[in-house]
Amino acid sequence: MDHMLCQFCEMDVHRRILSFLGLNFGITWVIAGVGALFKVNVDHPAYMALAAACMLGPALAALIQWRLIERAPWSALGLHPRRIHWPSLGFTVLLGVVIVPLVLLVIAILGDGAGWAGFGHAEVSGARFATSLAEILKSRGLTDGGAMAEQLATLPGAAIMGLLLVSAVFAAFTVNLPFMLGEELGWRGYLYTATASWSPARRIALTGPVWGIWHAPLIAMGHNYPGHPIAGIGMMIVFCTLLALLFDHVRTRVGSVWGACVLHGIINGSAGAFALFAWDGHVMVASPAGVAGCLAIALLAGVILLLDSGYRRSFTQPAADPSSTTNIT
Repeated sequence: MDHMLCQFCEMDVHRRILSFLGLNFGITWVIAGVGALFKVNVDHPAYMALAAACMLGPALAALIQWRLIERAPWSALGLHPRRIHWPSLGFTVLLGVVIVPLVLLVIAILGDGAGWAGFGHAEVSGARFATSLAEILKSRGLTDGGAMAEQLATLPGAAIMGLLLVSAVFAAFTVNLPFMLGEELGWRGYLYTATASWSPARRIALTGPVWGIWHAPLIAMGHNYPGHPIAGIGMMIVFCTLLALLFDHVRTRVGSVWGACVLHGIINGSAGAFALFAWDGHVMVASPAGVAGCLAIALLAGVILLLDSGYRRSFTQPAADPSSTTNIT
């Protein structure tokens, strides 16, 4: 009898997941489809507004599924601040700020060190920062940046990087937070709750690929991998699957969807810092969402599994008590 009951419960979970994903993809891809009808791509003035609108799709799907279809209480979505484990949120911030420096290190080792051309070059210095900034300004017709470049070139690269990462953290807790909630209320809110009885490995195997596929319309418009609309979708699936482990760990340890929002916000907010210290690489390789980023994320995932023994032991085991979370050990 218990075995039959478990089978029925699992069927119910599958129906809930399919319903949520249908709503999620439907809302997001319709928004993206409207943009495509008007020839919007990554270079179009309306692209940022379109991307922001797409980011609301998972949240809208979660609210419709959770409140209108299942009529479940708000509490299980993990939004209440009292559920936040603050030391783990501090770990989340640390995890977020090391990603870009680690990607730059991968490029420095495999590009500058090993000479693999696809990885390009990376250098955390005032001179590189000044050169990149001058090139950006010149490309926008603002100024050639010559005088400013001479002044900026004398600044320590590590200090510049630190300031940029601090600004990314600040943005993650403020202006970026509502947009990150738009995605994370779906992926690490509803979908995490619906699969709370699953092992982390099984949950990641579902969430990662569908999260990557969900980005397909924007990738086809040139997001992350301009010029590679098909291969870019494949790369995004790999990237999101690796990244899903970091997000699952953060969601579990922080005990709230806000942890995933903060991590997402730091990652998005620090992308500009990467562009100022890396150059000449292939877009599919030398970027935080390319091969270099995948290698960095895989390394961080390995470190998490190595250091967090509790999460490691539970990684392939279904949750005994889906409502419980443990702290970093």
